[in-house]
Amino acid sequence: MKQHASIPWAAYWTFWCLLIFVGCKKPDSSIGLGLQPESDMLNLFVTDTLTLDLVTVREDSLETNNLSTAVLGRVFMPRIGWTTAGFATQLRLSAPGIDFGHNPIVDSMFLSLRFTGDTYGQLSNQSILVEQLADSISYDSSYYSHFSPEGLHENLVDPSQGAISLNPSEDLIVGEDTIVSQIRLKLKNSIGQTILNQDTTTFESNDSWLRFFHGIVITTLGDGVGATGIDISSGMSLMRLHYHNDVDTAFYDFIISPLSARVNMFEQDYVGELSYLNSPPSDSAYVSGEKSLYVMSGAGLKARLRIPFLNSITDSLGPERAVQKAEIILPLDESFFDSRYPPHEQLFVLTETPEGNSVSTPDQVTLGVNIDGYYDYEAKEYHFNISRTIQQLLNRDSGIGYGNFSPENPVPPLYIVSSRAGISIQGVVIKGTGVEEKPARLVLTCSH
Repeated sequence: MKQHASIPWAAYWTFWCLLIFVGCKKPDSSIGLGLQPESDMLNLFVTDTLTLDLVTVREDSLETNNLSTAVLGRVFMPRIGWTTAGFATQLRLSAPGIDFGHNPIVDSMFLSLRFTGDTYGQLSNQSILVEQLADSISYDSSYYSHFSPEGLHENLVDPSQGAISLNPSEDLIVGEDTIVSQIRLKLKNSIGQTILNQDTTTFESNDSWLRFFHGIVITTLGDGVGATGIDISSGMSLMRLHYHNDVDTAFYDFIISPLSARVNMFEQDYVGELSYLNSPPSDSAYVSGEKSLYVMSGAGLKARLRIPFLNSITDSLGPERAVQKAEIILPLDESFFDSRYPPHEQLFVLTETPEGNSVSTPDQVTLGVNIDGYYDYEAKEYHFNISRTIQQLLNRDSGIGYGNFSPENPVPPLYIVSSRAGISIQGVVIKGTGVEEKPARLVLTCSH
């Protein structure tokens, strides 16, 4: 019988201890640190005391046309204020060339709006305003969140409709049928009859139809709270016209399709220290970030970041300094936290061109780099990796320059913004730079 060599117990336990130690070691996610020669690692400089100029400003130029999701309703976000959301859209022909027959008479007409499943705030029933657009909107044009189109000043919703639920989890009962995941608004028969009375040439093409019926604008009348996401790109949201003629009974759909021009619209009414931003004296108005910072979707608020003394790093370490990691850490203000209003799952960092247009940072556009921005539920913080951005800002001050960070251009600010700014109503309050415990900060690691 073959003999097995025995392993001394001391060696056996040493082997397993080393294996457990190596196997349980947390991977180092620090970008660039593991690539540096050991000689460079001996000269690491780490600081989290750089001065940050962080303030809250309005999101005043958010393009919101032709998005896949709209928001309908109104939400009060504690410590921030009210946001009211609606949208304008074209209704396109489901099929051109429709002939409603001889002597068509309207039976009923409904506007069906498909839920996305997203909800915001505490939901209660609300009355909805649907107006016909006075002027056309164009798919190829740019529209912004403050868009306020003129309507024909008549609510198309039938007075018998009443307030409706914005809760996608509640089934809608129509007769003996259960209709799920949609708002169903009864519209006035008079508008349906007006459509039926048009000459058949009106329905030959979408161009001729849209010259007659420009579209609709949908908002809340403000008698309830809460908001919901509406599908405005799949063709599942539509206006259905039921009618009969001398020989038949039928219906026809006018749809919100991927080709429909559509615009998400938001209005804000801020409270507390943010009320200063309701009617600011200029577009440069801001609220100090010493104690708190606010980020609000619904084309609401963003945090502006400047690092006024960043070039002191070069002064201290010399021109050969290299950024190994630069991380913005933004802790949640837990005194604000309310589980009914969860924080954003992710925030973004943007910069801007010399013309003032928002663009991604160098970190965001570099393949293989995780800029992060996700909310850490355990630490209650947002983390952003902006290593390349800081390196290029330092290079700019050294006369090297890169893109928007070229020496001939003004130093652009960075902005902390919502990841779903034009399709949601969600806010978060972040600790400022002047609080004693866990303030907003930049942790910078450099080699030299």
